[in-house]
Order: sequence, then structure tokens, then C-alpha cells
Amino acid sequence: MTRQLQRCKNKRFELYAITRIIHKIDDLDVKFITQQYVARPNGFALTDLYLPQLKLHIEIDEGFHQGQIDADKIRELDIITATDHQIKRIDAAVSIEQINTQVDKIVADIKQMINAQKQSGCFQPWNPEIEHSVEYLKGRGSIRVSENVALRTSAEVCNLFGHQYKGWQRSSASIPKQPNIKLWFPKLYPNEQWFNEISHDGTEIHEYCLESEAKKREVIDRNLVERFQYVVFARVKDELGQTMYRFKGVFELDRAKTCYEAGVFWKQIATHYTF
Repeated sequence: MTRQLQRCKNKRFELYAITRIIHKIDDLDVKFITQQYVARPNGFALTDLYLPQLKLHIEIDEGFHQGQIDADKIRELDIITATDHQIKRIDAAVSIEQINTQVDKIVADIKQMINAQKQSGCFQPWNPEIEHSVEYLKGRGSIRVSENVALRTSAEVCNLFGHQYKGWQRSSASIPKQPNIKLWFPKLYPNEQWFNEISHDGTEIHEYCLESEAKKREVIDRNLVERFQYVVFARVKDELGQTMYRFKGVFELDRAKTCYEAGVFWKQIATHYTF
């Protein structure tokens, strides 16, 4: 929590508003992330405070907000698709009394949202000790993209699916007793010999080999022959700069779009996986 707050130390008014929100919520079951990158239909944006359980973003307007984010700076970062998220704003270019009034209104709305989730039984308390635990996720029996499931290493992902690895360096792995499904750990941004990207809504992956024409054709020919489905855990860096593997869903080859000229396209066929 302190590391999250430390990330907005250079913006005084933002720090004031965010810390006031967090302390007035006064609930350690509520997770918060500062400086969260989100994908929107018109590009990327940076929100000042993100509450994942509520799908709520809060932006602190200090009079200047960067309108365009350099994609090269964020290509490795964990980017949340926010198409169904809610955004609230605080105008920080006013008196402190007016800022406090805005904060109080947002805090009241947040508490109302939390209570509504708790009454319906869908509120999942934040527990950082088990958030990235293989055993915890395995015990749940299934994972969903909407739950922002992530693990620290590809070996942990493999072990979630039945392996017992101490380490794993390859970009894909088998799934025991599932011969037609594999795990895939792509870097979904341009890297080394590949140009990879995921669509803003997370439903399509474009994979293009930059190494050579022969290699590109080899990759496409192999994928056209094989008929694997892939459970995708994308390699990203979280908001604190740590490498993570984020669950993006189950994908299969889009044979209609894949070709030598355009590269390989994968379409999402499921947003959940049951062990």
C-alpha cells in the first residue's frame, strides 16, 4: 500500500486527494492501484486511482493532464481494458474545501458500491498474501479474465495447470491430460524478432514474425497444420515494475485472417478456464 502511494509523490494535489480517499474508505479489504494504464477505444490513458473490485477509476485533474501516452513507454506494462469500467473525476484546481467535498461524495459512492456487492455476495475481499498463490487459484477450480488473475512466473502458471516445475523458460507449455490445449506466454508488444499485439478489447492477438520471410512462413505453416487451443498468460510488468503473467483467456487460430502477408491472428474463444 505504501509503495502504491509513493508512486504519486511528485503530484501534491493528486497525493492529497488519493490519500484522503483511501483513509476515508478505511477498509483493508479494498484493493487500490495508483497510476494504472488502461486501454480505451481511442488509445491509452493513465488513471490516478483504480479500484479493481469495483471497476472504478478516479482521475485527479490538476489543470494539466497528459493527453497522449507514448506507447513505447508502456508497451511492457500491465494494461487494463476499461470498456465496462466507471470513471469519476476530482477537480483539484479549486479550494481545499471544495476538494474535500468532492472526495466525500466519491467516498460515499464507493462505500455504497462495496455494500451493494457485499449484500449480493459478489464482493471478493483483497488478500495480498494469497492474491498470486497457485494453491489458492487451484482451489477455486476456475479462473476468469475479469478477475485479473496473474502469477509471478511462467513456472507458477505451469504448476497451476498440473506441472511441478521449479523453473520454466520456454514460451509455451503442455497441459497434462489436455493434448489439444497448450499454455502460451507471449510478450504482447513488439520485441526482438516478433511484432505482437493484443486488441483493445482483448479478443484478438496479432503475431507477426520479423526475423525472415522463411521463418514467417514456417510459423504460419505450422500453425495452420496444428489445431491447438492456447490458454494465454501474457508477460507484463505490473504497476510496481515486477514481471507478471496475466491471464487473457483461451485463444484459437483465426484461419480466415491468418496469411503470409498479414501474419498470424488468434481469436479469443473463452474468457474463463475450469481446471
